[in-house]
Amino acid sequence: MSRQSKLSSIATRGVFLTLFLANSVRIYAQSDYTIQGQVVDAKTGKPVPFVTLSVAEGKISNETNADGYFMLDLPKQLKQDTLTLTAINYRLTQMPLSTLPATHAVVQLAPVSYQAQASILDTYFSLERSFQARDTLLKAVAVIAKNYTNEPTLLHGFYRETIEKQQPNVCVSYTEGLIDVYKPSYYFTKKDDQIRFIKGRRKPLTTFTVPVLTPGPWVSNMLDIVKYQEFLFRNGKLNKDYVFELAGQTLIGDQPVYIINFKPRTFYVTTGYFAGKLFIAAESLAIVRAEYKLTEKGLAIVNKSKYAQVYSTKLQNRDYTVSYTKFDNRWSFQGGSVENTFTYTASDFPFRSRVDFVITQRQSENVKPFKATEQATYTKLPMQSFDATNNAFWNGENYLMPSLPYPTLVITSHSKP
Repeated sequence: MSRQSKLSSIATRGVFLTLFLANSVRIYAQSDYTIQGQVVDAKTGKPVPFVTLSVAEGKISNETNADGYFMLDLPKQLKQDTLTLTAINYRLTQMPLSTLPATHAVVQLAPVSYQAQASILDTYFSLERSFQARDTLLKAVAVIAKNYTNEPTLLHGFYRETIEKQQPNVCVSYTEGLIDVYKPSYYFTKKDDQIRFIKGRRKPLTTFTVPVLTPGPWVSNMLDIVKYQEFLFRNGKLNKDYVFELAGQTLIGDQPVYIINFKPRTFYVTTGYFAGKLFIAAESLAIVRAEYKLTEKGLAIVNKSKYAQVYSTKLQNRDYTVSYTKFDNRWSFQGGSVENTFTYTASDFPFRSRVDFVITQRQSENVKPFKATEQATYTKLPMQSFDATNNAFWNGENYLMPSLPYPTLVITSHSKP
């Protein structure tokens, strides 16, 4: 397969993937109590979105939603444990779970100042002794096996995908689901993850076909750039089609991090289809966060794909975020999001879709690959019909709270575009 074909595959990975229903392996199968609350900035009082919350040294985790709200469904034996909160540009916060009320808990995070740095353009062959973004990234790639989980890990995750028709804003599709991910050791980056679907619910709200550009069950494979690193790193080397530069420094929890920008070179034909930022822990050189997007050339590759042509879509923008958290004294994939803006070319109507994915449980003991009958297939995705009044559907599960109440967000529409 050519390099361009591989990169096209990365950009369009996961289209129309479906899975067999299987039983989930749970670390804590029975929940005893739930905590709900909001995380806010200690100075401004404004909500802090997408904060990582972890308990039991990362075995249980969740994130705040776009409005800073969160929920944690926990077993009784962890009631005396410590809640750890980490977020970009905020200091690490830890507190006993026993000090938090069951509802309306408010947690404050102390912000830190972003330290911008004069741009140090990577000249690739520069002999300057000052900080070189490319040299640091090469070292980061060399220590991936040391920094990330070195044993197979079973991840339990929740995803939500919404598709909205813009002008006016109407939600046309709403999907939620649970999956298990068998993630091999990061020593073996060429071994693919295995996906097992647990359960989910969907509500299509229009009578026309709405294409799912980034289906939730497979989004973990799209986001884990440390494992699926081909577009930036290949065989321990950096892709020479990119320019790297140090943009500044900040904190993510207790980790001082370098912020390294990357973008395609512009002076020759390039296969650099992405641009964005990598956040690298200053001490361990672990990649702990990434924010990036498809460039114009990347979008062109996606729009030339058979999928885009069959479903008459034109992708106008795609943004990615991905984060990692500590587990067993190493870094582990935590989650992220993919947001698309696209048009339905038959009518030129604009749409916006977003999928959020968060890991809610981890275990590393007695983890085995899934049986062939449990793994993802291309047949059916066993979804239940969405019922906003069914509050028991996610009982015993940690999930990302919706940004709006279900009845407000899910608006029935039967009009064709």
